[in-house]
Amino acid sequence: MSITLSIPPAIVRDARIYAESQGTSLNAMIRDFLAAIVDKDAGRADAARRFRDAVAAASISLRGSEPYRFSRTDAYDRE
Repeated sequence: MSITLSIPPAIVRDARIYAESQGTSLNAMIRDFLAAIVDKDAGRADAARRFRDAVAAASISLRGSEPYRFSRTDAYDRE
């Protein structure tokens, strides 16, 4: 798939120079950058889901069948 981007010429020039110094192309750099963003977001969403599941499981085990709700009072409870 081809797309058209609007990037200022000075940025394109400097990015091409950088890409060449890294032994790659500007196209490959942009493709890899976009792929990394997508992978990172997918990983974050998965981590957030696993965290919510763990919190829900811990909440249930703390108070039986009723989910535990943290309160300010609990923060200062020093038994």
